[in-house]
Amino acid sequence: MKRLTMVLAIPLLMFALASCASSSGGASAPEGVWGEQAQGKPWIELSADGKVSGNDGCNRIAGQWAGNDGEINFEQLSSTKMFCLGIDPWLSSAVTAQINGDSMLVLDAENAELGTLKRAG
Repeated sequence: MKRLTMVLAIPLLMFALASCASSSGGASAPEGVWGEQAQGKPWIELSADGKVSGNDGCNRIAGQWAGNDGEINFEQLSSTKMFCLGIDPWLSSAVTAQINGDSMLVLDAENAELGTLKRAG
């Protein structure tokens, strides 16, 4: 009887552990477009090759990114310097970002929240 209990318990335990291991923990792959690609709206695209491109609502943005586990670091980020009335160019000040599901929290050099971008559909 003990042997039968052990034989049944081991596969059940393995199934339970495998279910826990497959959980994503809220972080998702960062590659893709974040934000709304529309006139006057901020958005960025993270490419698999580590390149960043986008727009802060007025100015084009380009640079590099690196990261894992939902933490992103923007490197060599540059932008054009046009003046656009009524546009807050907050995305141009991005230094890091935190991804949780379909939401990207963008932070500046002091870790202050600049804004949030949603994963594009």
